[in-house]
Amino acid sequence: MKHVSRNCRGPVSRKVLAALDKHLGRKVINLAAFRMGAERAANLERGVVSEEQMRGMDPLHAVYGYAQNKLSAMVEDLAQLPMCAELAEAYMDAEEEYLPSGPPMSPLTGSYFFCWAVFDSHVGKHEETFATVAIDLCRRLGTEPSLVRLFEHLQNSRMGLYLHEGHAGAHVMLREFVTGRRQRCAVPTGYRGSAGEIWYARVLPEPFDSLGLGYSLVFTTPYIILRREAGQYLGADPQDWVAFFERSMPKTGLADAGQAYEHLMKYGLSPEYWNEYVFEAYVNHRPDMILLAGLPDVPSSRPHSPFNEDRPM
Repeated sequence: MKHVSRNCRGPVSRKVLAALDKHLGRKVINLAAFRMGAERAANLERGVVSEEQMRGMDPLHAVYGYAQNKLSAMVEDLAQLPMCAELAEAYMDAEEEYLPSGPPMSPLTGSYFFCWAVFDSHVGKHEETFATVAIDLCRRLGTEPSLVRLFEHLQNSRMGLYLHEGHAGAHVMLREFVTGRRQRCAVPTGYRGSAGEIWYARVLPEPFDSLGLGYSLVFTTPYIILRREAGQYLGADPQDWVAFFERSMPKTGLADAGQAYEHLMKYGLSPEYWNEYVFEAYVNHRPDMILLAGLPDVPSSRPHSPFNEDRPM
């Protein structure tokens, strides 16, 4: 994915930073909306995973979980600002529509939805998100660079479609469609799956070379995709997804196949393209994974699409 520029990304960030400069220029140090930057306010740690809770967690999961919770606190404040109203409205509308809490209430888990709302849902030609605004603000406030780098990795992340290629010790080997990128992954939910499965997942890289771990992280509960045929759920056929990408990538308007794939997986072909797919494709779940069925552009293949409302499941 392209990396966030070190310059201010777009008009939303510029307005937020202008408001900050205005407050600082007046020496009015009442920055309730900018608690994250100072990192001294008493409420900063709300919702943050404690060191005690992190003991026993996979190291990558602990690092990214910590960053997510820090960012969550900041986004909560940014959402109150008038210049972030469009981002906040999209967040609230989708939250009301999909009730993201994980099965059985909704197939959209809280962590999946947070990632979509903060890193993928965007406004304007600069594709600004809550995270890009937060990153620009953190740079202005002098937030610890390693934390900003974690925020950048999260912002640059996206969901992807992967073929399970077996195991390497405690890790799962995943190969991504289109890019062909192979990754050795830790899966915090504990689901190991089996070769041949198709996974829809957000995979995060090792953020610092100094960690020396040599693997990536499946950040959200893995979605395992089946195919629906004659009312039955069967193992997914990779060729179905190859054909889907061949049909769908040209619709992004990007000639480069790699860029078209990444755009499709991060933004879809409409603002809630992938949310709608997950919602309509849900089949079943376990604590460590969620089963989906069907393709985004074949309504009859998704169990809960309007096409199937009056048909036997």
